[in-house]
Amino acid sequence: MKLQKLLSLLVESDNRAADDLLLEALRLGNEQEQSIALEALIRREKSYGLVGVLAQFADLPKGLKGAIIDRARAFYFALSEAGRGENRPARLAAIKIIAAAKIGKLSYVLSENLRETDDEIAGAACFALMEMARWVNSQSRLMHRFENARDDELTLVGTDASSNDSTVVNALTAPADLTEAYQRVMRERPEIESAVARSLDWSRSKHIQDLLRAALLLCDHPQSKTLAILKSTRHGGQASMVRKLQQPPSADHVEAFLLGASHGHLRTNFATAFAAISETHVLNALLRRTYWLLDNQLHLCIHNVDRGTWWSENTLAADLAHRPVADAMRIADWIAASGLHDTIQDQRLAQVLAHVKSEPKARLRVLRQAAMRPRGASTEIIKQFLDDSDERLVRIAVREIIRRRPAEAQAVLLQRMTQATESVRRLISRAIGQTGFEQYWRQFDRLERPQRRQAGRAMLKLMPDAVTRIGRYLTTGTIEQRVRALQMVQELELADRFRDALGQLCLHANARVRSKAVSLLVEVPSEATSAILEKVLADTDARVRANAIEVLEAKRSAEYVPMLAERARSAHNRERANAIKALHRMRVGVASEQLAFMLNDQRQEHRISALWTLRHIGLWGLVSEVGRLARADESLKVRRYAAGILKSIIDSLQKSGALPAPAGSPPVIVAKVA
Repeated sequence: MKLQKLLSLLVESDNRAADDLLLEALRLGNEQEQSIALEALIRREKSYGLVGVLAQFADLPKGLKGAIIDRARAFYFALSEAGRGENRPARLAAIKIIAAAKIGKLSYVLSENLRETDDEIAGAACFALMEMARWVNSQSRLMHRFENARDDELTLVGTDASSNDSTVVNALTAPADLTEAYQRVMRERPEIESAVARSLDWSRSKHIQDLLRAALLLCDHPQSKTLAILKSTRHGGQASMVRKLQQPPSADHVEAFLLGASHGHLRTNFATAFAAISETHVLNALLRRTYWLLDNQLHLCIHNVDRGTWWSENTLAADLAHRPVADAMRIADWIAASGLHDTIQDQRLAQVLAHVKSEPKARLRVLRQAAMRPRGASTEIIKQFLDDSDERLVRIAVREIIRRRPAEAQAVLLQRMTQATESVRRLISRAIGQTGFEQYWRQFDRLERPQRRQAGRAMLKLMPDAVTRIGRYLTTGTIEQRVRALQMVQELELADRFRDALGQLCLHANARVRSKAVSLLVEVPSEATSAILEKVLADTDARVRANAIEVLEAKRSAEYVPMLAERARSAHNRERANAIKALHRMRVGVASEQLAFMLNDQRQEHRISALWTLRHIGLWGLVSEVGRLARADESLKVRRYAAGILKSIIDSLQKSGALPAPAGSPPVIVAKVA
């Protein structure tokens, strides 16, 4: 209790003798007593006492030294005073503590000590600045590595629709200690950079090379104050830094070497130095810092280095053989920036891809580099990912091909539809659905019927929304578009799906649309078309009525026989021919009689339609009438049509063996017609 009371009195005292007493206890006591005395001096917060602690720093036990460094913030003003004071031991201790505690706000104290003629003090200050520069560089690099790894994870997870967002955020959030350390670096860094740049400006001592090394360590981002030395023509350290950056880099200043290349007056020298790099450890250091390749000017520099020939196929294969995946996947970044032609890059990237095939993150790295190329670049390496074992990478590759749209994009994607997973098939369907349907729509009239039917069925399988697109043309298209859509519906056998739309189109204002829509009612159930047929059978357009009669023929409804018998005497040839054909299909006896009347009709178009009907229903008892028309009809068109029917009859009989083929001249009836 007495000791505690004495310590309280000493802490609260304003007399300097209290500091002397505590400093004496710190110097002579054992480790426990020294710890008590140190705590009391820190609580007093007097500069005299704290400077005295710094003067004894070199002689204190290791544990107390660590305690002082941990609580260096309490010595802030004492460090500033001692670092510029006359007490040599205290000055050396202040320099060491500032560096060990990484107090960037006091880095100016270190730069001032570089002016001293005392080599020990100047050397300690230079070493301290080097330590602080290394600390900034290492912490920044650690955070960048975490950010790169997180970007890779987010790219992979982002393609997986089943991922839980909260789980992803928790898994990819930086650890608290790493975040706190990086924030501290960002607070202290500006002062450290300023101190190094200031020291390099006026220093001409033997420590200039160490200061230059510290400045290069801090040149790891474009806004660095030490990198700005290259732009400041009046800075005393510019010439030294330029000469250093014109040489091949060492492993500890690769970032400065790369960023320095973005300055125009260094570009040529950079290319020369880069081409001369052959040391393994330097190349490894370059490969580990590839995120600086985001500088577009740096791309130009690397592009000009012998146009990328510094890495041949054999050299790459030998290098990949002894590299771990973590290093090998970064080689893709350098290949992408090397200036090689696209096809050569594809070959090199394929080598890297084969080496890292067991690591999804590495394959993602290669894919991302291929995706960063201009739109017109080769997509061969991207196509290789369409067969990747990781579904997420396949989806990324599909999206990239869709975005670039090379000439063979549709064929390439369609080939993967049969073997792809469900999510990939949906992605391809959504992507090529519009273009695939539009291409089929434009080429529909140019294709032969069997080809367009086959292509249309394949389109319906691969593009689920094709039916919706056809329906849109049926309801909102122009006259030509509606007619073409109706033709698609007929050939693809989709009439039952568009039952309601067909019912509306049968009553359309345009006769072409009505006629085509009525012809599709054959494929719609009878109960859904009865009311519509009642209306279209009385249509003002004969083609519409003729198509309606064909529908009745297909449905074979006996209730319409009287109406068909009446239409068999119609003034319109097509309507009349269809009615006779329908009566024959329903086995009504008047069909042959009406057909005979039609063959003898005075109107040319009626006789031709009668011949057409005869060919379809096969009433060959009237073949003599056909022969008569072929020989003696006044119309050349009728004679030719009748002769063609006779020739087809003879050909069919010869094929069946019922009529032997003549040895010389053609059949008599055909010869007479000729």
